[in-house]
Amino acid sequence: MQERNEARFKEKAAELAEWVKAKNHFLLVYNHDADGISSGAITATALKRIGKSFSSKPLKQLYKEEIEKLKGKAENFIFVDFGSGQLGELKKAFKTSFAVVDHHQTKEEEFKLHLNPMLFGVDGGSEISAAGTCYVLATAIDEKNSDLAALAIVGAVGDMQESGGALQGFNRKILQEGIEAGVLEKKTDLRLYGRVSRPLVQFLQFSTNPIIPMLTGSEEKCIKFLSANGIELKQGEKWRSYNDLSGEEKKKLASALIVHMHSFNVEEWKIKELIGEVYTLPKEKSETPLSDAKEFATVLNSCGRHSKAETALKVCMGNRKEAYTEALVLLAEHRKQLREGIELMQQKGLEEKEHFYFFDTGNKIKDSIIGIVAGMIYSSQTVAPIKPIIALSRTDDGDIKASGRATSELTRRGLNLGKIFKEMEKEIGKGLEGGGHRIAAGVKFREELREEFLEKLDKKIGEQLAGKIYK
Repeated sequence: MQERNEARFKEKAAELAEWVKAKNHFLLVYNHDADGISSGAITATALKRIGKSFSSKPLKQLYKEEIEKLKGKAENFIFVDFGSGQLGELKKAFKTSFAVVDHHQTKEEEFKLHLNPMLFGVDGGSEISAAGTCYVLATAIDEKNSDLAALAIVGAVGDMQESGGALQGFNRKILQEGIEAGVLEKKTDLRLYGRVSRPLVQFLQFSTNPIIPMLTGSEEKCIKFLSANGIELKQGEKWRSYNDLSGEEKKKLASALIVHMHSFNVEEWKIKELIGEVYTLPKEKSETPLSDAKEFATVLNSCGRHSKAETALKVCMGNRKEAYTEALVLLAEHRKQLREGIELMQQKGLEEKEHFYFFDTGNKIKDSIIGIVAGMIYSSQTVAPIKPIIALSRTDDGDIKASGRATSELTRRGLNLGKIFKEMEKEIGKGLEGGGHRIAAGVKFREELREEFLEKLDKKIGEQLAGKIYK
């Protein structure tokens, strides 16, 4: 990564903003996950506000065949949350009639319409997401777009950029701008998922990050735990959520959980992550999942991972009627499929190579959610977090999608999954395409390459962790 130069990063955004202002008739192509959808919505809103004509298209990933299909579809293209790893292919297809706004690892390939924080020493893996990068572009187009900071933070949270219980680095600048614009608030509180949308019992019962011993997975024990600590489960006929608790009740519950986890000798760092910063959107109704950045991101993921990213884009851009209703239905289905994915993994068990764990689900878990399931395995405490997890599933066309997930500790030791997958793209070839971040990455390849992929992957991970390849 380059020496840090935030001023030059913003200058590059200003250069790209001038190109946007000078052009028209765009096709905005965005990734289908929470960060990609947030990125798409920020960019679409910025274009709409200056009267630009555009259409939009979500993609699972920017594979070569997808690039080919896009030829001739528009005068100008903007690719967000991917493109940095495909600049060569994009140049061949679109010459200079496209721009890339991304945060993934990239080579220093000369192209003036390429905005990526990694090129300016700002870590796109940990301190700014694609949505954050699109926000920098949007505010370069017009500083009044600072109200889009809320979506930038939703994207960052959706891309798992909270470290040690809070956003770090450049994300904090965006957070502060959002607070000043009145679209974000932050406070220190219990960080379990479902503060707004889950009844208290399910709030504890379905906690996976972290797993709460004896409570996660047990409705009966959660009821007893809450009752023993004097916390009422219902208010009249309505089940209470965490957000319904008084300040005193919230403190009581947090203290009880900390004592409970200490009694089971849970590692100190996991206990500390119970409490941290939470980010809320005060302009949203407080009883809806859109009022909490983490829950908002899950709504977006639910849509995107189930081929309805356009629905999520509409929600981000203000639709609180048909699109939002559909998004809530997709959210319920998404949660169901994730639970089924974890149950399948637990029944099947993990296989183990020398340097990584892996499981192959065939076509039983959708390739669009396999990476999320892989990440949840660490939280389930079914494996020691000393190796990365590689999860394999099948795409609709019969190829293998491999999703890799690691821990912060593994990346500190030198592991860089995105770099490994990008290197394997060159070394194996034969249509294999991959890339991503240090801690999370993905790759697609044909079935007959499975064993070669696993063998070379084991060797490369071993070399990185042994220090033979520096990240």
